[in-house]
Amino acid sequence: MTRLLVGAAACFALAVLALLLAADIRSWDAALADGDAVYASSPARAKWTPSTTLGGVAGRVLGVDDDVATRRALQLYTRVAGTRLTFDNATRVQTARAEAQDALVAAAAGSDPQRASQARTLLGILTFGRNASGVEANQVESAIADFTDALRADGSNDEAKFNLELLLRASAASGTRPGQGVGGGFGRGGRRGAGGGTPGKGY
Repeated sequence: MTRLLVGAAACFALAVLALLLAADIRSWDAALADGDAVYASSPARAKWTPSTTLGGVAGRVLGVDDDVATRRALQLYTRVAGTRLTFDNATRVQTARAEAQDALVAAAAGSDPQRASQARTLLGILTFGRNASGVEANQVESAIADFTDALRADGSNDEAKFNLELLLRASAASGTRPGQGVGGGFGRGGRRGAGGGTPGKGY
């Protein structure tokens, strides 16, 4: 009888845990969908953090760490992508840019080739426009390396192809360099920018 009671209690506990896990998984699905919807209209306000009962168990089961890291990296990128570096805002912008670059490096190390490629593309854009006074040779080389790595990860990345070709042509032209500042038109060229997509949809 005691064994039957213990067995029944264990089965009940497992059933409760299964229900709680299912609820946490639904919370994750809702958090990602809601966060993406907010990002589409107001990137800075987006959050992808669900309310869970079992802590990070559901997140580990779903394998969402890379998904969330990619979304947050893109969010940090958009924070600085449209900001021109000046003497007055140099410290603030450089700090925000460094934070975005660290997040993009982490995203670029993920297992998804498309996301890694897009993260490298955004890194190239940030690297190229990190200076307010102009573009230095090491910036050009680093940006070229980022775009090249982006294409190695995903050869179909048209944004990386476009940026790499633009940068190679501009740097080869005698006495000319592309525009300065973060982006500065770079990474667009009449196309949708690399960071213009919705999180969770390959940027």
